[in-house]
Amino acid sequence: MEPSEEIIQTLTRELSGGWELSAEVVHFLDSTFGPVSARELADILTSPDNCEADTALELIFFPDADLQERIEPITEKADFSEKTVSDMIGKLCAQKITAPIRLPDGRGEASLSVPDTAITQLISRLNLTVCLPPEIRLSIAENSESRDDALRIRVRLRNARIPESFAHTKFLGTLIEVLPQGSQEFWETLDLAVYLLEQIGAETDIYQALMEHKKMLIRAISAARKSREALAANTVEALIMQGASIAPIRVDTALCTIERIDRISLLIYGTTEFFPLPEEAGPPMDLAVENSGDLGSVTRLLDSY
Repeated sequence: MEPSEEIIQTLTRELSGGWELSAEVVHFLDSTFGPVSARELADILTSPDNCEADTALELIFFPDADLQERIEPITEKADFSEKTVSDMIGKLCAQKITAPIRLPDGRGEASLSVPDTAITQLISRLNLTVCLPPEIRLSIAENSESRDDALRIRVRLRNARIPESFAHTKFLGTLIEVLPQGSQEFWETLDLAVYLLEQIGAETDIYQALMEHKKMLIRAISAARKSREALAANTVEALIMQGASIAPIRVDTALCTIERIDRISLLIYGTTEFFPLPEEAGPPMDLAVENSGDLGSVTRLLDSY
C-alpha cells in the first residue's frame, strides 16, 4: 500500500473512532461559546449563522503531536509532493467523515461532520512535504534512546520552520548527537534551539545569533527589574497614567533560557560568552573548551558559572 493511502486510512480511523478534545481546545471553546454540552456545541458549530464555527472546527481537528507521532512511521517512508497531498485531501473529503467528539466533565459526546475546510487544514498541518536532511535523519536514528524518542524528534523538526542551509543542518545534527537525552531538559533545550533557528536566516552566524539572544534577554531582565522597583513604589494604574511600560517577562524563565543557551554553545562550539547581569560588573568572559566532546570539561565550566 502506498504511504499516502496508509495515512488516509489512519486518519479515517482516528476521526471515526472518536476525537478527544484537549484542555487547550476546550478552554477556547468555553471562552467562545460558554461551557455547553457536546450536543449543544455540535448544534452551535453546524449553525450557518455562526461566524466563529470555521475557526473552532479547524482548532478542534488540529493534529496534535501524539497523532503526528503515530503517523510519522508512515510519513518517514516517502517524500510527498504537493500534488500527492492535494490528492489525499480530496480523497479524505470525499468520505464525508462523521467524528464523535468528546467533552470532559460529563458534558457528553456528539457526532460532528468533519467539513472539507477542517480536513484541508488537518492534512496541511501534518507538514508531509517537509523532508528532513539525510544528516539529521541519520543523527536521530543513531542517537535517540528509543524509537518513540526518534519519532518525537522527527515530528518536532517536521513542524519547524528552519531555513535550509549547511550550517543549520550541521548545528541540529550535532546538537542531537551531543545533547544528553533521557530527561525533560533535553526536549526543552531542543525546543529552544529550534525556536532560535527559526528566527534567523540561512546565512546568519548561529553562534553570534545565540549571543545576541542572550544580550536581548539580559536587557529584558534589566527592564523587568526596573519595572519591579517601580511597582514597589507605585500602583499599576499610576504607572500607566505616567506612560511607563511594564516589562512582560519572567526573570526566572529568562535566566533559565540564558543557561540553556550557554549549554548549547558549549556543547556545539566549545565556547560561550558570559555577559554580566545588571547587578554584576566586569567584562564578558569567553570560556573555551579544548574538546567540545569532553562533557566533563563542559560540566565543570557550567558548575563554575
